[in-house]
Amino acid sequence: MQAAMKDWRELSEAASREQDPERLIQLVEELNRLLIDRERQIRARLPVN
Repeated sequence: MQAAMKDWRELSEAASREQDPERLIQLVEELNRLLIDRERQIRARLPVN
């Protein structure tokens, strides 16, 4: 889990500095995938009411 946290933070930082619009889109799409996956993992651990 710690590695995933580092990955999204690194992607966020890279996106904030990116000048190339195409590369920026790639970084944001990858960041979005990582955060969606993380949200799914967290939701899977929550108790069902």
